[in-house]
This record gives sequence, C-alpha cells and structure tokens, in this order.
Amino acid sequence: MDTSVEQAQRVRFWNTDPRVRGIVDNVADAVIGIDVRGGIELFNPVAERLFGYSAAEVTGRNVKLLAAPEYSHRHDEFIANYLNTGERHIIGIGREVEGRRKDGATFPMYLSVGEVKVGGFHGFIGIIHDLTSQKAAEQALRGARAYLQDIIDSMPSILVGVDAEGRVTHWNQAAVREQGQTAAQAIGRPLAELFPFLERQIGDVGRAIREGQLVRSERLLLQDGDTSRYIDVVVYPLNSGDGAGAVVRIDDVSERVRIEETMVQSEKMLSVGGLAAGMAHEINNPLGIIAQSCQNFARRLSDDIPQNRAVADELGLDLGRMRTYLERRGLLRFLDGMQEATARASRIVADMLAYSRRSTSSFVPTRMTEMVETVLRLASHDYDVKKSYDFRRIAIRRDFDAQSDLVFCDPTAIEQVLLNLLKNAAQAMSANPRQAAPQITLRLRDEGDWVRLEVEDNGPGMSEEVSRRLFEPFFTTKPVGVGTGLGLAVAYFIVTEQHHGSLRVESPPGGGARFILRLPRQEDPHGADSPDRR
Repeated sequence: MDTSVEQAQRVRFWNTDPRVRGIVDNVADAVIGIDVRGGIELFNPVAERLFGYSAAEVTGRNVKLLAAPEYSHRHDEFIANYLNTGERHIIGIGREVEGRRKDGATFPMYLSVGEVKVGGFHGFIGIIHDLTSQKAAEQALRGARAYLQDIIDSMPSILVGVDAEGRVTHWNQAAVREQGQTAAQAIGRPLAELFPFLERQIGDVGRAIREGQLVRSERLLLQDGDTSRYIDVVVYPLNSGDGAGAVVRIDDVSERVRIEETMVQSEKMLSVGGLAAGMAHEINNPLGIIAQSCQNFARRLSDDIPQNRAVADELGLDLGRMRTYLERRGLLRFLDGMQEATARASRIVADMLAYSRRSTSSFVPTRMTEMVETVLRLASHDYDVKKSYDFRRIAIRRDFDAQSDLVFCDPTAIEQVLLNLLKNAAQAMSANPRQAAPQITLRLRDEGDWVRLEVEDNGPGMSEEVSRRLFEPFFTTKPVGVGTGLGLAVAYFIVTEQHHGSLRVESPPGGGARFILRLPRQEDPHGADSPDRR
C-alpha cells in the first residue's frame, strides 16, 4: 500500500501543469483520476457536484465507492485482470453504467476510461457524462410514442404508413385484425401485397406524396364470395425530414351506405305514399265509368233481354246477324280486352290504396311457419302455360331453425308480402332460359325480439343498380303489360311502415337473389320510428 508520502506525490502528478488542471476543472463532464489499485487521486468540481462528495472526502478512497452495487463488487477484479492479462473490460471502452451518489441514489452515466503512463507514473482517468436528463427525455419520448400508438391502435380505421415506394412502415391493430398479419410481419412489405384490392390506389399514394395533397376514394365496392362491402380510402401525404411517405386510412362504410340507401328508400316511399291514396281515388272515378260502360255495352247486344229484342224488331234489325258481324270483325274481342284492362287497372288502384293504408286493427300474434305454408299452397295454383311459368315445377327447400316463430302482424298483409316475394322469385327464374333446376329456399331464424325469414332463389340475380331501385314504386324489369312495379313497393311499405320491420335484398355476383324479411315478435318493440332497419 502507498505511504502517505507516495500518495501525496501521486496527487501532485495530476496538478503538475496548472494549464492542464485548469482544463480539467472547467470541462462540462466529471473527471476522476485513479491509481492502479483504484484509489482516487483526482476529483474535479463537476465530479463533486455530480456525486455529492468533496475532493477531500474521496481522495485516497477506492473509486468503487462511486459505482452502483451491481458494478462496484467486481471493479477491483476488472483492474487486476487488465494489469495481469491486458484483457479490457472497461479500459478504453465507453459504456453506460450506473453511478452512486453520496446519499446512496443511483443515476445513469456514460463512462469512458483511459490509461495514463507518464515516466514512472501509471494510472487511469475516467470521464463521466451524466445521462439523467437524456434518459428522462428518452423515457418521455417512449411514453409519448406508446401513448400515440395506443391512440392509433384504438381507432376503428385501418391506418397504414407507407414510404415513397409503397412499402409499409406502420401497421395498427385494425390492420392486424383485418389481414391477420402482425406489424412485424407487415412492415417492409409492399402495400399492394397486403391489400390486393388497393393496387389501383398505389398510384394515388405517389400522387399524394408528389402533390402534397390528400387523395380520397369513396364507396369502393369489394366482393368476397357472396359478401359485398364498401370502403372509403384516404391517402394523407407526409413530408418529414426522414423522407417522404404517406398514411393510408381505410374505413368500412358498408353499414353507413346501407343506412343511406334505406333513408333514401324511405323518403321515396313517403313521397309516393302521400300521393297514392289521392291518385287511387281520382283514377277510380273514370275507371268505374269505363267498366260500367263496357258492361252496359255487352248487355245491350244480348238477345236474351226483351227490351233489346223490342227495339231491334222496331228497327227491322236481326240481333243474331249483328252479333255474328261483331264476332267476325273482332269487336267482341276488343270489348273483352277493354274489360280485362279495366279489371287490371282496378287491381293496380287497389294496390295503391294498400300502399297508403296504415291500419293496425287486425294485428294478432301469428306463427310465421303457418303463413308460409298457406302462401305456398296459394302459389302452387299460379301457372301460365303460354309463358312457360309454373310454380309447381320449382323445388321448395325449407330451412326452419327457430324456437319460436310467433310474430305480431296482420296475417293477410304479410301473406300478401310473402306471395309477392315468391312470385317475384318464380318469375325471375322462369325468365332465365338457362335455368336448369329452379329452387326457392325459405330460411327461418330466431333473432331475439325479431323473427327473420329469408326467401332465396337460384335465379339469374340482379345488378347493383336494380337491387338499389327494386322497392321503388312503379320500377320494374318486366316487359310492358307483365308487371306494374307495385308488388315489391307495396310489400316494402307493409313491412316497414305498417309492421315496423325491415325488408332488404341481396344479390351476389354469381347469381340468385335473397330477400330478408324481419318482423317483431311483440307489438312495436322499438317504437314507430325504429332505427333497426337492417
């Protein structure tokens, strides 16, 4: 062990040149000089402030006094091993370690240790930079990043960061749920590879970055087998110091689109419904005159009525020969056609009156399966040989899976709805020349306070435009004289306005159509303005 004289001589070594000492005392970092045994010989003012010791308190004491417990117990071992083998553990290597202050508190620091050999002097000098503020800033930054990540992950929108080449740089939890790929699996891969349906949007990413303006694409239709949905895509450009990029936001707006279409449909129903009753009564007046005139015309030609024969005899007219003339010239066929057209117009007026009627006086609890079977029996009598239309040749598949099928409704009105749906399906399949095995599936399900009935056919299906307008009054795809365009409109009105249920149609691209009818079990479970119109 050094004597006090030797120790004093070594300490004087560090103070030999006042210029060097002036530099050591005025640097921004702590500077500590030690001998080969670890004894402290130099302790500058910054070290005093950092560790809380005065130079006099630590001079001659082992430097491990200033190290955190996990480092201090092996400090002497490291120095001895270096002196014996030259193996460096700390010497000449900078690293982050923890220091210990006089009060026992530990703090992060960056320690650089250098070896000093001058003449007969051998020791080490350590330069220490306090990392407390830096670590606090890093912790705050990590916290801010974690908080921001939590915000991004909590959003229902899919958020994907991409670079200028369209490769993924960020991936939130909504994207994980959508694609089943973790952030680690997705980052670095092309956006078009992860979202093939966005391949056309890749150009929009580049355009958004170049022009520095967002690019929006709304209501993009996606088809996944029999399921269709709508999405909105917005590309937000980014221009940071680290390079250009963009954020791609994807929102599923299928429900919003359905609600918008339902609102538009309801508005159309209300606007036409307000006119229906008045129009029906106005049409009924001249229609009644025409119908009555046709009946009187036919009666005045009959030779079974004495008054007709008396007038004919008075004029010298042969009623039999006149009737033969009318038949050979086809005038009686014209009269029959007029009567048939009048009857058809009368049925249209009746439908219009049903469309505007809001009565609930005949609402009773009724079993849905009983109404379905009744309507199937009625439909089985519906056929037209000339038009190659025969409901009896259609296979009916029943898929009833409901513990209770009791609904609160007007049975006659709902039977009219079901009959319209079945006839619509049958006519659609009969109009398809390639229809091999026509089939209608009736699917009944229990949905809590609601009963759900699906009427699904395997016919040609319909376009998106047709399905959107299908429930509009007077809209029809049938030839002139075949359909009035009121059947499905009346059905929609009966279900939604009179029964506060819902009626919608789905038609996948592969063909077929599925009408989905939902009716409440109890009287008006959600109120007259039920928002549940799915």
